[in-house]
Amino acid sequence: MSNAPDPRRRPPAVKTLDHTVAAVPLLQGRVLLHEHAQYTPRPRPALDDGLSGVVMTGANADARAFQLRADVGYQGTLLIDSAVYTTYTATAEEPFMAPPDELFAAVDTSLNFQKARGATAALTPTGYIPPANSRALKAVMREANRIERADTLVSLPIDVTWLSRENIGQLIAVCAKIRHPKAVILFRQFDPLGQTKDIPANLRRLFTEVEHMSLLRTDLAALDVMAHGALCAGIGVQSSLRHAIPPDEKAQIGKRGGGPTYPHILMPQLMCFKGAEFLSKVYGNADPATCDCEECDGRSLDSFYLSDGETRREAENHNIHTWGTWVSDMASHRAGSERKTWWRNKCAAAVDRYALENQRIGVGASPKSGFQVPAPLKAWATLPVTQ
Repeated sequence: MSNAPDPRRRPPAVKTLDHTVAAVPLLQGRVLLHEHAQYTPRPRPALDDGLSGVVMTGANADARAFQLRADVGYQGTLLIDSAVYTTYTATAEEPFMAPPDELFAAVDTSLNFQKARGATAALTPTGYIPPANSRALKAVMREANRIERADTLVSLPIDVTWLSRENIGQLIAVCAKIRHPKAVILFRQFDPLGQTKDIPANLRRLFTEVEHMSLLRTDLAALDVMAHGALCAGIGVQSSLRHAIPPDEKAQIGKRGGGPTYPHILMPQLMCFKGAEFLSKVYGNADPATCDCEECDGRSLDSFYLSDGETRREAENHNIHTWGTWVSDMASHRAGSERKTWWRNKCAAAVDRYALENQRIGVGASPKSGFQVPAPLKAWATLPVTQ
């Protein structure tokens, strides 16, 4: 594009890391923020430099990442996810988005390009891997193992049915044979982890049995996998960046008829994202829940029911402060059973608050009138703690 910076130019005061610098120690233990490349990047004081970072996401991600480095002066951990999986489907012949006769060279060029734009590590340009398409999944493994670099994460944009009882064994076997760290992205309309009751448990199994696994473009599932040994994870700044949609589908939305778009708010006590419009209605005849994070300072959570840019940014900062505090708390517990127990207890306490909150505001636990416990949260609160 005409305004794209020269890829040979280096961000000022930021060292471009060589391909021999390993990705694993640079990403270990971090929960990153997926920023949308649609918007001009800006500082995020709410992010903890020691425990977080940024994944610039979307078709313009490389240019926006460069802006974040060069113009904003960001020096933290940074990944570039151009999201080719939203338009390209992996095949047995072409698992990465590149001409088949130039596949290896093109992938290496893509990885180098990300590093030139300031990325801490590089993501492979993997296409969407459809349900039960074993040949495409194995092709990703085959081509990934040809990559002779230490700075690479192999992107695995998979349909959530790969986590079903029928497919999880094969997924684990293939992932275990990929010699680079892996980054899973789950595909399905709405919340992928809410599809069937097996999904949360099988996602944990994947992260427990295969080393150096990451979960990107997700929601609070990021914290669940981090509690169970993930390398790193990434939470979307907005709902469209907390899952992905197959290339041949259009995003389904809960509301009909178009109109303004309102932010989704992370409820600190209930540990769930809720639309600002829903909160405005559910608290219409009751005192709303409030938040004491650095952004809110006692603000009512129904007050984000506005569609302007400033309110959107305030809502995003609230969300980052909220889950960032949980990430910090998690890091204070020893990895293993102590951390898993802390997470299970936290989720269980949140589940118990749903009935109390519905009782407080005088409504029932229905989708229209009150708060319902999300299926993944219920699973995290009840699945056994493993050693």
